[in-house]
Amino acid sequence: MRKIIFNSLNKTRPIWRLLLFILITFLINIPLQILLQKIMLQQGLLRGYISASIYFLSVIFSLYIQIKYLDKSSFKKYGLKINKTWFKEFLIGFLIAGVQISFFFFLLYLTGNLLVMDFFTTSSFDFSFTEGLISEFFGLIVGSSVEEIFFRAFLFYTMYEALRILKKDPTKRALFIVFLMAPLFGIAHINNEGATIISTINLGLDAVMMCLPFLITGRLGMSIGMHLSWNFFQGAVFGFAISGNVAKVSVLKVSVVDNLITGGSFGVEGSVLFILLDVIAIILILKWKNHMKFNKLVNPYIIENNQSLV
Repeated sequence: MRKIIFNSLNKTRPIWRLLLFILITFLINIPLQILLQKIMLQQGLLRGYISASIYFLSVIFSLYIQIKYLDKSSFKKYGLKINKTWFKEFLIGFLIAGVQISFFFFLLYLTGNLLVMDFFTTSSFDFSFTEGLISEFFGLIVGSSVEEIFFRAFLFYTMYEALRILKKDPTKRALFIVFLMAPLFGIAHINNEGATIISTINLGLDAVMMCLPFLITGRLGMSIGMHLSWNFFQGAVFGFAISGNVAKVSVLKVSVVDNLITGGSFGVEGSVLFILLDVIAIILILKWKNHMKFNKLVNPYIIENNQSLV
């Protein structure tokens, strides 16, 4: 029985760590969300703030349990040591994604695939544009942070440990895992409104691109910045659907032709031009990497965190 739970290094096997992470998150999040629904029957911005906070804290607490009792590491390992460098990389990531989505917007506008219909619109009369914008931004911070923590950091390290025998070379193993995990990110959005095979493939490719900054720096700052900025500019600024979801507010209300170029109701990730946007981001990331004199694609810190597993 012990061998089923623990490996030869007396560490909890990756599969149990993954299941425990999900279980603890659900055991905290779901009961509190149900309680919130009973206390606050009416949907509203305040309920949205509380709901998002519960979700975020449940994930952070679950990660803390892993770090404290199973991993015996720190939040730094998972790219969450928040300092001046982290924030700088966050802002650079925010800028890169802003360039991506702005390029896409103007490309559609100039080719006649997009019309601007209105400005500063809201999805409801229950709140002002400013209130909706702040609420939208808060929700996107939570959503992008949680997805990056889970997909880019926790799942990465879990699989890195699980495949230690299959891939002995630590750098090759890290790169192999990035491509192995990529489809999961696409599949996670497969039930969203307007999802297609193209959108699922595109999100898988996007997962590879979004993992690059984490591999290079060992920090999640740039990845979270890119994820947040992409969703914010896509929905709250330019009025596109965010992976099939409509933002509460948008600076621009647009009408797009429903075709493979625009991505239709799913949004930018459903467009055949999406790979071009990722190429732009990869070029900008690699130029930044060279400017900052990061010599390796996989940061030695990531490998050093797992030397005992090799």
